[in-house]
Amino acid sequence: MNPKNATAYAGLVVLSLVWGMAFVAIKVVVAEMSPVNLALMRWLIASVPFLALFPFIGRPKAHFERKDVPRLLVVALANVAGYHISLNYAETTLSAGLSALLIAFGPIFIVVLSYLLLSEKAGRKTLLGLALAIAGTAVLSIGSVSATDFASFTGIFEGLVTALCYALFAVLGKPLVQKYGSAFTTIMAGLVGTAMMTPLVSGSFFGQVLSLSFEGWIGVLYLGLLSTVFGYLMFYELMSHGALSRLSIQLYLVPVVSIIGGATLLSEPVTVPVVIGGAMMLFAVAVTTWR
Repeated sequence: MNPKNATAYAGLVVLSLVWGMAFVAIKVVVAEMSPVNLALMRWLIASVPFLALFPFIGRPKAHFERKDVPRLLVVALANVAGYHISLNYAETTLSAGLSALLIAFGPIFIVVLSYLLLSEKAGRKTLLGLALAIAGTAVLSIGSVSATDFASFTGIFEGLVTALCYALFAVLGKPLVQKYGSAFTTIMAGLVGTAMMTPLVSGSFFGQVLSLSFEGWIGVLYLGLLSTVFGYLMFYELMSHGALSRLSIQLYLVPVVSIIGGATLLSEPVTVPVVIGGAMMLFAVAVTTWR
């Protein structure tokens, strides 16, 4: 493996750790804030460093064309409001681990959308890794889903909507990344998406912000700064260096991290199926990246 690939894989591991723990942070904060208010707070916090960084790293590689405005709007809507509000609602009824498992279906949508919209070919290793990852997700679900979770069909549906939003902004955002650069796409999509959510500000938003506990503030700052600003800048930068379908399969590490984090910090149970499913997912990553 050459140094460039090694750096990319190391970045994927770091991103998986950051985003995996984000599910745990959401579970903590959503107990104090409504799903909509949490999404608003997260992105308002993220907008501050985005605005500060834009003059230095946000300049587009090419002049922004008017024909790309609709694509940017869809990416912003799917990324900011669609993904985060639906995920926050899902975590009001589902565990952090199960929520991450449902989002793990995002790469399935990405492979399909990449084939349909970007003409990316999924090689045999990618398809094999994808199949192993799906099987690992199924095994993990056996150890993560309880009778209560099965009854919460709304939460499961919200989790799948989140996965679809993830696939949409990833696939539709790739041409923007290639044309204008990863930093420009990340920052503009974030700022435009945040502006789209401002009409959702209500009186309850300010009350919940003022009453946040210390743990709540730690969670919100983690989500806004580390998971959003750092995470999305790294995600789109990694996207610019390889096929999107291959990048997405490696993010199957995220639910493994979420389950471990949920067990450690939230006392969510870890069973034998969880261990076996996690090992299958790691093996799927190895199959996909092995040369």
